[in-house]
Amino acid sequence: MRKQLLLSAGALALLFASCKKDNKNDDLKVPYSGLTTTTNYFTTFKDNAGTTTVNFDGQTTRIKMLTELDGYLKKGTTMTLDLTKIENMFRNTNAPFADAALNTATDKTIISKTAQSFTTANAEIERQRFLGYFAKIKTASENFSQTAVSGTAGLLDSKYLVDAKGIEYAQLVQKGLMGAMLLDQISNIYLGEEKMNADNIATVDGKNYTALAHHWDEAYGYLTANEFYPKQNPADPTKWLEVFLGSYVRQVGTSVGGDPSALYLSFLKGRAAIVNNDLTTRNQQIASIRTAMEKAIATIAISYLNKTKTATSDGARMHSLAEGVGFVYSLRYAYNAKVNAAKSQELLDNLMNKPNGFWDLTNADIDAVRDQIATLTGVDKNVVVNH
Repeated sequence: MRKQLLLSAGALALLFASCKKDNKNDDLKVPYSGLTTTTNYFTTFKDNAGTTTVNFDGQTTRIKMLTELDGYLKKGTTMTLDLTKIENMFRNTNAPFADAALNTATDKTIISKTAQSFTTANAEIERQRFLGYFAKIKTASENFSQTAVSGTAGLLDSKYLVDAKGIEYAQLVQKGLMGAMLLDQISNIYLGEEKMNADNIATVDGKNYTALAHHWDEAYGYLTANEFYPKQNPADPTKWLEVFLGSYVRQVGTSVGGDPSALYLSFLKGRAAIVNNDLTTRNQQIASIRTAMEKAIATIAISYLNKTKTATSDGARMHSLAEGVGFVYSLRYAYNAKVNAAKSQELLDNLMNKPNGFWDLTNADIDAVRDQIATLTGVDKNVVVNH
């Protein structure tokens, strides 16, 4: 009932918006038929002066913070890491970033956006999980100069830092935050009821966009910073300019049941629907985005688990396992997740809690987890993505 009331209120607001806007705003309508996979997101949505109404600076800032955090964790293969520095980067305290602009963005943090859609108590559990991972990475980095074996942390294949149980926690952090921050913010926060029932009549003070339009753009900003998605590198067409979640969703193409271009069109059409005061179309795009994101994460998780079984070295096996585990964890952040928090945790425990951790895992153990994900999400259990 609450959901219906909220949506009704949102619909009413949109109706008033359409009544109040004067004729000068009619040229801002965006015909859906003109939207294509190469439509420029920024220039499509403009005010009467021709200025883009798209802005997601906060999302770009947090992704830059995540980039620096991820980069520092990777240095554990060549040096002993500073745990305090890692935690400061997570919290944005004590000026930990090389980019001075990030240090001054004191209202932007990774930790505050981690598991934000969860209850306060459950969100704190997830934030403590990452703080625990940081401690494990720091401890493992103390052994960066030696080769890892079962029971001893160190490097595998001279490039993967694992703990005594063979777990590469830097990958659990990177892939885990793709779910706990990026996916959660897109599917549950910015496309969630509260943000999507924001005002669409008046522009935000000092800005040229409505609160509703801005929230939609913020969701887009957690997927990509580019004017369309996905975007190839113009200097090298074999490479792409997407990072983190956007990079992995891009890899789930039509050959494995995904469609990143269709996902982009959903973002375009949903934003156009906001301009057009078309709540029905907007809600259809929200549903499409949420479904596509969950399926992409499940596909990547299964793919990594499958690639683990064909790895030709301990390092490649443990690396693929850690990446897969990170995405298994992230599945809990899909909207109305098919692999919810309880099931996700059960699967993680099955993969991580053997006496010698990853060293003890058999292909049968991995298949048991993979098959459950495939059954719950409808993804082919044998899928392998070229990542």
